[in-house]
Amino acid sequence: MSAELGRETAGQMAALVFDVLAQDSLDAMIADPRFGEVSLVLLDNWGPHAEDDASMTRTLRDVGHYMAGIWALALHGSLEGLSHASLSRLVEPLGFGSRTRVHAMLVYLQVIGLIRPTAARGDGRYKRYAPTPALEALFRARFRRELALCAPLLPDSAEVLPRWDEPGVFEGFMAATGRFMAGSFLAYDRKAPNLDGISQRNAGLVVLGQLVVMAGGGFPPVGPAEINLSELAKRSGVSRQHARNILKVGEQADFWRTGADGRLTFTEAFDLQIRVLMASYVLHLGWCGREALAAVDAPQVRKASGAR
Repeated sequence: MSAELGRETAGQMAALVFDVLAQDSLDAMIADPRFGEVSLVLLDNWGPHAEDDASMTRTLRDVGHYMAGIWALALHGSLEGLSHASLSRLVEPLGFGSRTRVHAMLVYLQVIGLIRPTAARGDGRYKRYAPTPALEALFRARFRRELALCAPLLPDSAEVLPRWDEPGVFEGFMAATGRFMAGSFLAYDRKAPNLDGISQRNAGLVVLGQLVVMAGGGFPPVGPAEINLSELAKRSGVSRQHARNILKVGEQADFWRTGADGRLTFTEAFDLQIRVLMASYVLHLGWCGREALAAVDAPQVRKASGAR
């Protein structure tokens, strides 16, 4: 792979994100006439899927668990593998790098079913860990679906998808995703208007995605839209109360307003946030796909050059 996860500086990781999400790239993505349609099917895809492991799906609805799952798979595919040392290097620029804290992370990730210990040292302590089969299967299926859904906007999908089950492609994709997620954490401007109030709630983005799809009328939604709370909760896999709480958070952030008739009208602030979110997500998928193929093909190119 082009860079081992956890060995880049904080500045390098943040610069990577700024490069992938350059303003001209975001503008071009949003201006594509197919952007709205693809955004809607992507948002719908964030909801629960019957073919996915239900327990793992519930675990990954929490944004912290989701990122931990990404990093577990990313580090597992690195040269060093998933270990206390490699995880420490990854989270150190994020401010989580103390030995005690990383040990607690590894224990917790085992408890919630994201990783399992593998080889033990002579003293009986575990040196390496691996993602659980359920975690790997869910992400393998999810990103395959998302690359297929993004195909109208991502020419790279046509190259990545036929090779998805080829050794090293999925692993390279997850390594790239891990790098991008770490860089996003560092590059993110938390003082600017954002969707944090929703995304940091358990299943927040799942509920948001189903809300936008249910609103109808295209993307981004405008309204007024009549939203059935029971249906929203069912589609999102959460309780009615949890869905109601997320709707309240969005209203307090002035992303939508509830009329006297109970229907929602979406604001310009939400229009901007949801456009940038989806454009960023699609661009990130395209970059990860390119990185995955580059990681697999580079050794073959070097070998061929050496043979000549």
